[in-house]
Amino acid sequence: ELLADFLVTSGDTPRFCALAVAAPVLGKDVRMINRDWRFDTAKLGDEFGFEQVRILNDFHAIAFALPAFDDGSRIEIGQVKNQQSGNITVLGPGSGLGMATWVGEKENGVAMCGEGGHITLAGRNDAETMIIGKLRERYGHCSAERVLSGPGLMALHRAMHGIDVATSEEITSSPDDANCAATMQQFFSFLGSVAADLALITGAFGGVYIAGGIVPACIEQLVASDFRSRFEDKNRYRGYMESIPTYVITEPYPGLRGLAEYVVRRSIRG
Repeated sequence: ELLADFLVTSGDTPRFCALAVAAPVLGKDVRMINRDWRFDTAKLGDEFGFEQVRILNDFHAIAFALPAFDDGSRIEIGQVKNQQSGNITVLGPGSGLGMATWVGEKENGVAMCGEGGHITLAGRNDAETMIIGKLRERYGHCSAERVLSGPGLMALHRAMHGIDVATSEEITSSPDDANCAATMQQFFSFLGSVAADLALITGAFGGVYIAGGIVPACIEQLVASDFRSRFEDKNRYRGYMESIPTYVITEPYPGLRGLAEYVVRRSIRG
């Protein structure tokens, strides 16, 4: 219905359809994780007359845009001198925790994604181990997404303070509340460690980018947090981490830009 309404409004009949969805894309049958939606790429083509239909995971789409981001579409967190080129990776807390990576040169690389948000979350100190223990008691497995997402932020707040909130915005928009401020500080600490793990795994000398609906709206809190120090805190690999820049994407629709890059690259390559 959404696609039909869009086509009626635009008055256009495109030959090629590319969509980005917040779900694993494992074949032609796509099932949303956080919504009760399901659709088939072949049926979409038949129904709307598309010659080709491509569906990408939302962070897979963002990965196609990573080489194109510049200072007009990002804010650097910390300062890295003598930046290098290399793989570029992105993670983003939103309804879940997405991850993807651009591997190789900017012009001839490959976008790769998986479900890295479901890696097991590790504690850096006794306090974090206690928080994770409470989350395990409630949920069983404590993944990174269990904390680094909108629902995860609410779960983190409950684990730390025993307080339930109706929405994650109650926490992000209340920096003067001591409990909310402490939750956000812990959120960014976990984010720094997970971002660092992702950088180590992917060799992301081209940078680690943060997307999603939460962090871009909380830049001041992020800058004031220990996110960057946690990112660099890898003991013997501190020097390695200090050479990797970290950014927040300020582009309002990075997935849409990524889809455009995907279509252009695909048309160039035939």
